[in-house]
Amino acid sequence: MNSGVADGAKVAITSTGQTLSSTVDGRFGRCEYFLIVDEKTGSMTPVPNGARSLGGGAGIQAAQQLVNLGVQAIITGDVGPNAFRVLATAGVRMFVGSTGTCESALAAYREGRLREASVATSPGHHGGHGFGGRRGGQAGDL
Repeated sequence: MNSGVADGAKVAITSTGQTLSSTVDGRFGRCEYFLIVDEKTGSMTPVPNGARSLGGGAGIQAAQQLVNLGVQAIITGDVGPNAFRVLATAGVRMFVGSTGTCESALAAYREGRLREASVATSPGHHGGHGFGGRRGGQAGDL
């Protein structure tokens, strides 16, 4: 469980769509969008994941995209080892195991009910097929 949230943090939620009513996408590096929520202003901006269709290295590129946007925390299903290294090095907190709507995941984050990752939560992927070669798997679909 997380021990609280930073006031004014920029939080990225991996999402299947462009609104908070969209579903959390469990695939960090291959998600459709990042919903960037500015906790200071309350604004939300959908940002397409520029790394989504890369043949390899999507997690690293997606992580760097969020670091460049000044994100301090991410909410996702799982994060692989390469993305984990980039995010951890940049001091980005990673909250994993999220499912349901982005809105409910954000509420859980604000209430301190999400699990913060201290290690990668999925194996490295090559070609973006998630666990067992399936697309769109959520955390817990092992």
